[in-house]
Amino acid sequence: MIKPVIIFLLFLILFTAGNISGQSCTGGPMGFLALRSQSPLQQLRFGMQYHPPWVARTGTLKMYFEHLWKNMWLYKPDYYLIDAEIHEFAVRCCYGLGRNFEISAELPVRHVSGGILDRMIEGFHNGIGIDNAGRDEFPRNQFAFAINNGVGEGGWTYAGSEQTGWNIGNAVVAASYAFHDPESGGTSGVITANVKLPTGTRSEYFGGQSIDLGISLSTMSRTGNFYIYACPGMAYYTDKEMINIPLEQWHFSALLAVEYHPKTSRHSWISQLIIERGIAMEFSEFTSNTYELIFAYKRSLSDNMTLEIGILENLFFFDNSPDVGFHFGITKILKS
Repeated sequence: MIKPVIIFLLFLILFTAGNISGQSCTGGPMGFLALRSQSPLQQLRFGMQYHPPWVARTGTLKMYFEHLWKNMWLYKPDYYLIDAEIHEFAVRCCYGLGRNFEISAELPVRHVSGGILDRMIEGFHNGIGIDNAGRDEFPRNQFAFAINNGVGEGGWTYAGSEQTGWNIGNAVVAASYAFHDPESGGTSGVITANVKLPTGTRSEYFGGQSIDLGISLSTMSRTGNFYIYACPGMAYYTDKEMINIPLEQWHFSALLAVEYHPKTSRHSWISQLIIERGIAMEFSEFTSNTYELIFAYKRSLSDNMTLEIGILENLFFFDNSPDVGFHFGITKILKS
């Protein structure tokens, strides 16, 4: 798995080569990370993805490349065991059709395996004196998926090597409308409608094979060098159950974020919280809300390119967020 990661990073380096200039970013904020929930408890569903509170300018094409590397561990005796590491690569295209209107499309590609991070995570937890939640009772760097749902051998459903390896994820198309331009001052806002399409090649346990609908509102206000984001959203999922677990069809979520960005700076520092309603009607922690705290940094490389990195760690919400996640992304304006 290391070779594809290196190849992807080399591609991004070549993609950015020749585009980095000494110009500083003197405009507005750079925005939060456009990430959906990474919680193991949310993996049975395709989560809401929030749009920044602005849209691409008319005739502008934006390309967004990202790599997310996450380690998932979720264990409750007699209920479930989820142990996996996922690399997700995604490409998103956004095009400004008018002053206030944008369309976009995204396609992710994933690699699922047992991974390589278990030793590091266990060592980190031991070093700061927190429990490993049963992780050290199982072999390191294994892929395991077992749920006691009353189906299969002894009432358990298992996933094996057939769920590992490369697969295409579910595509998302969206339309966004800006009802207040951030350049006009005050609070800016965008309404986005999403449609998830069942393009996944291996979806029995990762996202479902249904057409799902979502709508979200993204708002931003400014206080000095700080930008405050509040983004509620809701989705309707057509799947009523998955692997014999009854699922909620209406789903509610929210993203809250704070960005520090001096106007004449090329740098932004962001902290954001993703809150998701539980996905199951009644199944242990799958019924509970999930909370994920992410810290991120963005840098303007030139007038048409931005670099972003982020880290997600479960120190604050130990039970239901990934053990660790690393994010790397590049946004580039190809046409304006």
